[in-house]
Amino acid sequence: MNRDFDLVRKLLIFFRDKEGPEPVKVPPIEGYSETNIKYHCVLLYDAEMLRCEPVTSNTSDRVIEVLPFELTWDGHEFADKILNETVWNRIREKIAASGGALAFSVIRQLATKYSLESVGFEA
Repeated sequence: MNRDFDLVRKLLIFFRDKEGPEPVKVPPIEGYSETNIKYHCVLLYDAEMLRCEPVTSNTSDRVIEVLPFELTWDGHEFADKILNETVWNRIREKIAASGGALAFSVIRQLATKYSLESVGFEA
């Protein structure tokens, strides 16, 4: 399964805007399957952007799903950078220009650069 950065953004914004620390088994993100949403929640947990209760396999320590409840500090930082539609659209253009795949570290750098530019700072 491929990473979908639009879904990543929607999940981060969902948890940013969510009231209270209670867990959400499957965040209600329209247009995405439960399997895809759960997969991306695990990815966000792995990236240390989403605080979750991990569910591991019975036969190993592999995390097979998570019970997400809130953003980490890094999750808040990244969500704040990509909340702006103009910033996000510029990032999406770069992803498309690269053939649809960019390393997450590059996307984070672009988010920082474009969010700084959006408030008048040169990155």
